[in-house]
Amino acid sequence: MVFFLHHAMTKAASAKIHTTKSLAGASLEIARVLADRDGVTFRADGTCMYPTIRPGDVLHIQSRTAVDVCVGDIAVCRRPKYLFSHRVIAKGSEDGRSYIVTCPDRRRNRDDGPTFDENLLGVVVAIKRKGKSLPLQPGTHPWPVRRYFALRLALMETRLRALLWWSSILARVQENALYRHIGRAWLFLVRPQISYTVRVPMPALGDAVYRQMAPETFNVQMDWRGRPVQRWTLTLHLNSAPQPAAWMTFARGATDNWLVEESFVYARYRGAGLGEMLLGQADAILLRGRNRKQGDQGLEESDKPSRPSIISMK
Repeated sequence: MVFFLHHAMTKAASAKIHTTKSLAGASLEIARVLADRDGVTFRADGTCMYPTIRPGDVLHIQSRTAVDVCVGDIAVCRRPKYLFSHRVIAKGSEDGRSYIVTCPDRRRNRDDGPTFDENLLGVVVAIKRKGKSLPLQPGTHPWPVRRYFALRLALMETRLRALLWWSSILARVQENALYRHIGRAWLFLVRPQISYTVRVPMPALGDAVYRQMAPETFNVQMDWRGRPVQRWTLTLHLNSAPQPAAWMTFARGATDNWLVEESFVYARYRGAGLGEMLLGQADAILLRGRNRKQGDQGLEESDKPSRPSIISMK
């Protein structure tokens, strides 16, 4: 059961500090503090804990260490790119370090391996579906109810496969030159209001917590602490929507050039040229940063290059 942050850190974040939808890459220490103070809430995605947890269920988390987790609890664990919640089926220790072993309810023949404290956020203490609290333990149901659950599960998985198939077809269509021309024509005719924001991750907390600012106030050379910026994300918003329609993350390369580390455009906007707009805005930000740096160093105008470091794909 992989899941995404639904509501968390609202009291801990200041007006200029924001959080992303996933805590997978964040420091578990800050996540545990927030889980103890205000509770961390996630929205589930996936069917491996069905029927106890269904896609869209809201999970309330409280922090625990491995020694405090009980067999039968639903633990929230971390892997490099995601968080997941599976049932605890065993506990143990290795070199004096406690660990738990988890397994999804639907797959009892293979476990997830040991999870130590550094990758354990806590346990699920409540499951809510449409505002109604649900039991944490799997129930015992008569045969007709089990058949009903099996039918619902088959329908959900069929729907997911259909969505994946449609996404692959749509991606192929959007690669067509005609589609790109139509997308750009739509953008020209509709003329939506386009705005940009810059997100700089908080180094101690990972990418899940960041400072957000306008591109005009962003100094690509130094962050608010006076340290060199190593990574930053540029987001593009249409008509002031809080959710970005596209974004790119840039990382400083070994030769002080900037590499496009990640990029994303929502499916409905692909082919409309939003990626090129982001690269153009990033190019302008880098040019301002280069000019600011050389102005601080007192270089002559003739010594200043007209272009910033090249942005290349990583």
